[in-house]
Amino acid sequence: MTFTNVIAVRKSALIVAALLTISACGNSNNTTPTTTLDQPEPTFNVSLFDAESANINNTYFPLKPGTGWVYEGTSDEGDLERVEIVVSHQTKTIDGVESAIVIERNFEDGELIEETFDWYAQDLNNNVWYMGEASADYEDGEIISTAGSWESGKDIDNLGTPAIAGLIMKQNHTVGDSYQQEYYPGSAEDMAKIVNLNVDIILSNGDNHSTLKTREWNPLEPEAIEEFKYYSQGIGLVLEEKVDGSESIELIETSDQTMPIIAASNFDAPTVINNSYLPLIPGSSYTYETETDEGIERIVVEVLSDTRDVMGITNVVVRDRVYLDDVLIEDTHDWFAQDNAGNVWYFGEAVDNYNYDVAGELIDITHEGAWEAGVDGAQPGITMQAAPRVGDSYRQEYYQGEAEDLAAVAETDVSITLADGSEYTTLKVKEWNPLDPEAGFEHKFYAADVGLVREENEEGDEQIDLIAIINP
Repeated sequence: MTFTNVIAVRKSALIVAALLTISACGNSNNTTPTTTLDQPEPTFNVSLFDAESANINNTYFPLKPGTGWVYEGTSDEGDLERVEIVVSHQTKTIDGVESAIVIERNFEDGELIEETFDWYAQDLNNNVWYMGEASADYEDGEIISTAGSWESGKDIDNLGTPAIAGLIMKQNHTVGDSYQQEYYPGSAEDMAKIVNLNVDIILSNGDNHSTLKTREWNPLEPEAIEEFKYYSQGIGLVLEEKVDGSESIELIETSDQTMPIIAASNFDAPTVINNSYLPLIPGSSYTYETETDEGIERIVVEVLSDTRDVMGITNVVVRDRVYLDDVLIEDTHDWFAQDNAGNVWYFGEAVDNYNYDVAGELIDITHEGAWEAGVDGAQPGITMQAAPRVGDSYRQEYYQGEAEDLAAVAETDVSITLADGSEYTTLKVKEWNPLDPEAGFEHKFYAADVGLVREENEEGDEQIDLIAIINP
């Protein structure tokens, strides 16, 4: 079972219950539910879903891409437990159904101990189905186990029976209703029961929530202490605790990439951009070139000594000029700043587009694509993470209806050879514009301590490579 695996899957890392005050919990006895199901209920079928199945807006289980939740507690050994969950901007087809991807990472005293990619889909009646998970346990930064992984429609452990999706959250709730959350016989058989429809809780930070309360258990582990989960409308899971009150973990923070929290206090030295994959040192320049059907395209990127204040944060100015057969067709000034964690943020751009007639005479200069964070509701985005991890997705910019580019970390340690024979080991990033779905996506390849070395289209048959670097 997942969505927070910190209690349901992990046998260690227990959470202390004294985190919060709970009132009116109702039906909190420790009696084990007697209801069991021999088969999943209701029966999963691809006909229950439509093309919008990955758009999950169930009021108790909303999964808007780019939203995130952070949960914390303290183990019985005094270790800080932290669970970070984020909804990916990407989706995955599971058992014929397009499913949302939710990434969950569990930390103990700052060390990653478990990472899970969960898959969910919403049916035509707004029930949310749990389609499977790819789970990995970590020790000292290395994967030590993938036990607990399963995928609807597949028998990944060769147990003789394929797994079947189960319900994680129904649209309609009746006290006493029990349902299968996952069904992979002998491996994943978690169940849940509706306990109360209106439980008021107060979290440690003082937040009040009126919640739906469920009780969950694993028939494969009859000795394990069962747990209660509390879901708040419009938010999702806010509290998880053992039924005997011995352990709990609670929501401490939510986030939305369309409205990032940007404060000057998080940018002590914003113009020192030394991110390994995107170093922006004033005086440096990069030249890229490729041959197209229209001619030779050349891009010249210069990191200027100029700065610009955006949203109260000083940005480095990067000039990006595009030429076609030595004719300037675009001149852009981009603004970047690095936060204290090492993430490089993109705060906007001033754009000059040069338009010519068939004779090559300049007609005019337009400015489509220009935007600035803090103006007309535009928000900055991350252009390079401090610690890129496969599967992470993020907004690079957000100016609704105008600039909404997205990126996702596709692979690490990708070896490439450029047109001039130069070899690099790179970070591969997928980028796309949801405002232009017909354009598909592109991949960018970043080399440590160098930066961007290649861009290529979705098919991989069109590339533009780095051909020259000038360092100050």
